[in-house]
Amino acid sequence: MMEAAEARTASEQTRARLLDAAREVFSQRGFQGATIREICRRAEANGAAVNYHFGSKDGLLAEALNFAPLAALQKANASECPSIRLRLFIRDFMMMLLDEKNPSSQCRIMARELADPTPSLDKIVREAIAPLHEFMGKLVREILNANGGGDKVGAAELRRCVYSILGQCLFYRHSHPVLHRLHHTLRYDHKEIEAIAEHIVEFSLAGIKHLSKK
Repeated sequence: MMEAAEARTASEQTRARLLDAAREVFSQRGFQGATIREICRRAEANGAAVNYHFGSKDGLLAEALNFAPLAALQKANASECPSIRLRLFIRDFMMMLLDEKNPSSQCRIMARELADPTPSLDKIVREAIAPLHEFMGKLVREILNANGGGDKVGAAELRRCVYSILGQCLFYRHSHPVLHRLHHTLRYDHKEIEAIAEHIVEFSLAGIKHLSKK
């Protein structure tokens, strides 16, 4: 009985190491450039381990792309007013995107796919990006309604609001190599990330307020 338990523990540890290694390799090389051999080497597992635990490289990617933390951010602070929910979501989202001390491998994989799309992008859009856009659209509509201008903004304008808000967030992630060359002292520590998030929120709320008064 003890031997069986130890075998299960060893198998679970191998599976966890494969997931950690896969997230690193996928984020660095993309899905097409990642190889099972490299993932197994980093995980210190034999070459058959991926097929045993996940069935295939596609199955491994599906497990590696765990979007539960992003979904949890969208469900958090539900009792707060819409503008406060936007503020808290943007703060936590930017921490997830930018925190240099605790980087999100899922966000790095997404960034890699957005820059160099593969068929895996369909899964990312379906399971992460589309729900995020839907959440943000509903939140912006609530803010517009709170300002008395919800009926003045159509679906296309609302969609562009979502693009503008998320575009500001992603700019700091995708443009970091350029921004670092422009400002050599730039570091994404918590103080800087919170300042960036506050700026995005204030800028976005001002734009939404303007639309509600048109």
